[in-house]
Amino acid sequence: MIFYALNIFSIVTSILCRAEDLALPVTTCKRNSTDYSTCLKVALEESWPQFLEGLPEFDFPRLNPFLYKYTKFVFNRNGIYGEIIGKNITLFGLPITRFLDVRPHFLDDVFRLEIDIQIPRVFAHGYATGEINLLGIRGSGTGQVNLTINEIRQTWHITGHVKNDTWTIEHFQITITIERMKVHLSGFFDDSKEFTDLLEAFINEYWPPIFRVVTPVVIEVLDPMLTDLTNRLFSKVSFSEVFL
Repeated sequence: MIFYALNIFSIVTSILCRAEDLALPVTTCKRNSTDYSTCLKVALEESWPQFLEGLPEFDFPRLNPFLYKYTKFVFNRNGIYGEIIGKNITLFGLPITRFLDVRPHFLDDVFRLEIDIQIPRVFAHGYATGEINLLGIRGSGTGQVNLTINEIRQTWHITGHVKNDTWTIEHFQITITIERMKVHLSGFFDDSKEFTDLLEAFINEYWPPIFRVVTPVVIEVLDPMLTDLTNRLFSKVSFSEVFL
């Protein structure tokens, strides 16, 4: 009997300890307060350094830098075709993210956050395999891609349902604008530097229309990945613990 009681005590203690360990490191904001949006913005700013370092207890990866091991993009519009597989993409620049505004919406158990952010500069390095056709300029094979993007403005649209005090996110969509983009390529066209340089020059000259064609596909691909990432956090904490 004593052994049974000790086992029960041990299990309960273990559960309580795990619950305490998995407390999300953010300030709780009260929904009925007049400064709710401001509180959420400040809470996000305060907790961002911890997200950058990663939260292993939530299976949440390190964001500084952020490593994306595999992705695939297929686009075909306005004379621009591409089927590209990206591997080991490393993203730098997230530590200097500025949070401009946070707008919460809660209606009929649907909770949505809209977050405006600005990133002065992002640098990405990775490897790409596939084929592209940019208005008649064709390329294929495998090569390295270095990408620099300046003055990024994004709005994150994070939407999900709240049930049993848990926020289950269903979509993490992004709208994005940028001021400048520059790409450096190597190894494409069977490692032909002449043709690789030609493709690089073309992209750097005509990046605005290319960006408009490619961005919707990228956003569609990122949605499930970002949704999974944020659900790792909010599936392990109560909704009221963060958004009281």
